[in-house]
Amino acid sequence: MAASTTLSEDTSTHLEDVLAHLPISKTREYANGQLIYGLDAYPTSIYLVVKGTVGISHIAHDGSEVLLDIVRPDDLFGESAFLQAPRRLERAEAIQSAEVMSWSVSEMEDLVMKRPRLAVALLQILAQRNVEYTLRIESFAIDSIARRLARSLLRLSDRLGTPEESGSVRMMPLSHYMLSRYIGTSREIVTHHMGQFRKNGYVDYSRRGISLHRDTLKSVLD
Repeated sequence: MAASTTLSEDTSTHLEDVLAHLPISKTREYANGQLIYGLDAYPTSIYLVVKGTVGISHIAHDGSEVLLDIVRPDDLFGESAFLQAPRRLERAEAIQSAEVMSWSVSEMEDLVMKRPRLAVALLQILAQRNVEYTLRIESFAIDSIARRLARSLLRLSDRLGTPEESGSVRMMPLSHYMLSRYIGTSREIVTHHMGQFRKNGYVDYSRRGISLHRDTLKSVLD
């Protein structure tokens, strides 16, 4: 997980560069589960999460979904708007009540022409996300479901977690259905493995959140 932590730290550095060059924009609020964009409402802007969390999903041609990422405050999303493709199989919805800023594609194009450092920082963020997605695809191909789930929980705790005095990391509540979409399996299988993880002392969870014991969970990857 050292490589994952390094990627997260590097991304945060480049996000700071991006935020330093973006002007303040109007914000819009979205309730839990509210769609920000989807198949019938293509993204036409680049978004920044100010509060809450947003889930980004890829829609397969058969209608099934894979949860690509959970976007936290100060993270950007919606870069597929740059593609201007006739059909974009992506959707974004608020997981927790969210407040977001947005800039239209034309506004972003004007900004990067005037502020080259913004363009460089955006490219660095996109390149690092591509590396992260590549690692996840490799995990899908070679890891057992237990290992995929462990890797995903560790990554999400690195991005979304808050350290506790006990040494564990506290995260927002993530349903087994949401985790199943994230690792590409069924909710029932995730429930089985999460039960095993709890029995082994790797995690504690309830509707209020997940407490992750990172050092012990890493033993699943040994």
